[in-house]
Amino acid sequence: MSDLVVLAYADEHRAAEVLAALRRLRTGAFAEVDDAVYVVRRTDWTVLLCREVDLAVTDDCSLQFWRGCISSLILAPGVVSLRSNAVEFGIDPGFERRLAAALPPGSSAVMLIVEPTALSRMTSDLYSFGGTLCTTPIDRHRYQANAAGSLVGRE
Repeated sequence: MSDLVVLAYADEHRAAEVLAALRRLRTGAFAEVDDAVYVVRRTDWTVLLCREVDLAVTDDCSLQFWRGCISSLILAPGVVSLRSNAVEFGIDPGFERRLAAALPPGSSAVMLIVEPTALSRMTSDLYSFGGTLCTTPIDRHRYQANAAGSLVGRE
């Protein structure tokens, strides 16, 4: 079990700046971040997922996880086919409501997957970046196993 950590901001560009700063830190508890992306919710309600990708490594499971997770949490046009239930990720429905309130159109958010022990060490540092901090336990491996099973079933 891991934790999904979201830092939400009122403008569309702040999350990119914060994620860049977090990547530069990569020390202490921040070195234990398993995966990170940022999301922009534009004023036309579209959602943009931004993730650094090493072209030498193909990790389709990680991208599929983020697309499924974000589409289950943030309502956006054109993702109905991707939309799953947040419960599939082990996410509390209350978190989904808090995230919707923190991410109105024209906002952005950094999303991190961290181990619970790392989260307790980095929480005070995360507050230094401002924004709205939301966390919830998430079962990333259960979702990836379900997604892999559904892909096998399609063949």
